Amino acid sequence: MLLIDDNPVDAQGVQALLADGGSQRFIVACAACLTAGLERLRIEPFDAVLLDLSLPNSKGSATLEEVHRNSGHVPIVVLTSTYDAQAGVAALKGGAQDYLVKAELDAAVLVRSIEYAITRKRLEGALVERTAQLEEAVRLKDLFTDIIRHDLLDVLSVVKGALDMAVEESSAAAKEELIGVARRNTDRLADVLRAASLYAKLEKPDDLQRERLDLTALFRSAAQGLAPALEGKRMQLDWQVSGPRPAVVNRFIEDVFSNLLSNAIKYSPDGQRIEVRIVDCGNHYRVSVKDWGDGISAADKPTLFTRFRRFDKKGVRGTGLGLAIVKRIIELHGGRVCVDDNPEGGTIFSVDIPKQ
Repeated sequence: MLLIDDNPVDAQGVQALLADGGSQRFIVACAACLTAGLERLRIEPFDAVLLDLSLPNSKGSATLEEVHRNSGHVPIVVLTSTYDAQAGVAALKGGAQDYLVKAELDAAVLVRSIEYAITRKRLEGALVERTAQLEEAVRLKDLFTDIIRHDLLDVLSVVKGALDMAVEESSAAAKEELIGVARRNTDRLADVLRAASLYAKLEKPDDLQRERLDLTALFRSAAQGLAPALEGKRMQLDWQVSGPRPAVVNRFIEDVFSNLLSNAIKYSPDGQRIEVRIVDCGNHYRVSVKDWGDGISAADKPTLFTRFRRFDKKGVRGTGLGLAIVKRIIELHGGRVCVDDNPEGGTIFSVDIPKQ
């Protein structure tokens, strides 16, 4: 227990009651002012805080508010010299688990209050966790509802229409063209489902297993997968990377690199180059992809990493999930993403990836 009370007589009395706590064994640390109590909370683990609201450097609700803000999941039992019904209600609303009058205390009452406070706080934590799980389930439901509404139904309509027209078309060349439309849109359906499946997996951070991998090798692997797209637009990668860049990461990091590189290819003119850098910044690496495309307006930047938001479609095929996936993966690794203007025209996407 952490007992925060400036009255030594009261503090001794509380310790004596806890010493008579029967089967419960209490170890009590004392602090005579708010500052000392907050410092103990910062550096030591406690099961509960016993708090007097009248301290030399703080009084009343302000004392409780400060301790509650700094105590995390540690339950607080308020100890007061005089009973005040309104103050008691206010204390409970302010985060205290109980409100006890010192003069009315005995060992059984105090021990029971502490036990109940700890139990209630644990139940509150479990409820918060369960609520978060339910909210996550709702987000996943909304995700797939959005996919069905925004991507799958539209693309399926195109596929069906192209195939229906191909059946009725007598010209072999026209049939081939319509079948090509259906095939390309079928590929798009596969892209949508793959991206959605990956995004759904990223809603479970506990499943993100990590290992020591070379970021340079992962980026080169991502680039190899996009070689046909680069060749199709006669684009060259300018590698500003020398040597391995080892980090403890999940292999999903390769999806980050694939999405950044894919965006640079899609939104850059034919024949342009794309520059890739991996810079050692001490405790993390900064991986950046610079293009010389059309750039991104300041108004579009805040929504770049939101799912199903694309800054400038211009007929470019995509799921709208790519940058949302990038942001999610990097956040799960404790890193960050940013986008800047290329002074020479275009965009620079960067991700900071911790080494450990």
